[in-house]
Amino acid sequence: MAKNFLVTDFEFTQYTKRVGRPRGFFSEIIEIGAVLLDGETLEVKGKVQNFVQPAFYPKQAQEALDFCMITAKDMKKAIPFAKMIEEIKALYVPGQTWFVAWGNEDYHVVDNGCQHHQLENPVLYDDYLDLAEAYKVMKGDSYTTGLKKATEEQEVATGGLWHTAYDDAANTGKLLTKLVQGGWNVEQYLEEREQRKLEQEELAREKHEAWLARMQKK
Repeated sequence: MAKNFLVTDFEFTQYTKRVGRPRGFFSEIIEIGAVLLDGETLEVKGKVQNFVQPAFYPKQAQEALDFCMITAKDMKKAIPFAKMIEEIKALYVPGQTWFVAWGNEDYHVVDNGCQHHQLENPVLYDDYLDLAEAYKVMKGDSYTTGLKKATEEQEVATGGLWHTAYDDAANTGKLLTKLVQGGWNVEQYLEEREQRKLEQEELAREKHEAWLARMQKK
C-alpha cells in the first residue's frame, strides 16, 4: 500500500534585525497549512488551516505577521502550539505517511518547537520528504528552485496567495500531484539521491588524493 502524503507549509517568526535579538530566540510557528493526499489516488483526504500562537517571543512576531499578511483579528483565532501538534497527529500516521514540505526548514521548526514546549515530535524524520531537494535531484540542478518558479516550470494551475501557509501547502500538493502523474516517485528519488551522494563523496575523495599527491611532490 502506498504511503499517503501530508503536504505542509509553516509560516514562522524570524529575527532579521542586526541588534536587539532576545537571548535564546528561536523561530516560532505562526501559521500552519496542510493537505493530506491519498497515496494511491492523490485525492485530498483532509486538510489543516490555522493560525498558531507564538508563546515565547510574541513581540518579535510582528515582522513575520506583516510579511504573511496575518492581522491581529486573525491571531485572535490562533490556536496553541500543542493543539497544532494534535491536528498534525490526526492526519499523519508514522511510517505510513510522507511528511512533505518545500525545503528543509519545516521539519526542524516543528521539532524545535516541540522541544521548547516539551512535547514529543510526532513526525519521524525518516518520513520527511523535502520536495524542493527532490525537484533539484530530478532536474539534475546544482541549485534549489523556488516553489513559485517550480510550479511555473511544471505548468501547475496554482491558486491563492503566496506566503500564506494553506495556499502554499495546496500549491505544493498540486505540484507533487503533477510530478507523480508524470512518472516521478519517491523511491526513485531516494535512489538517485543516494547515488548522487556517493558520486559527490567519490569526487571529494579524488580531489583530496590529488591534493596529497601535489603536496608530496613539493
